[in-house]
Amino acid sequence: MRLRLHTNQLAIRVLGTLTGLGFLAVGAYAVFGADDSIAEAVRERAFWFGFTALIGGVWAVAVSWLDPDLSGVWCRPPRRPRDLHPPR
Repeated sequence: MRLRLHTNQLAIRVLGTLTGLGFLAVGAYAVFGADDSIAEAVRERAFWFGFTALIGGVWAVAVSWLDPDLSGVWCRPPRRPRDLHPPR
């Protein structure tokens, strides 16, 4: 299987990558930032939150460059046509 990096919609791809890097930074801090002065239950919650944020960050960076059409991933939903809702 060959992975292809797509370069159309470059601004959206870069913003998605920056969002993913932010998730990776928050996740890494949550996983590795706690010390022994924090209660064990709080450290465990922080670890699993960080682990989840790391997964989200990897997903965001990967999808930003590997998905050929980002219209359903990072963009706002399309506008609803006006004729679907006639005035009352």
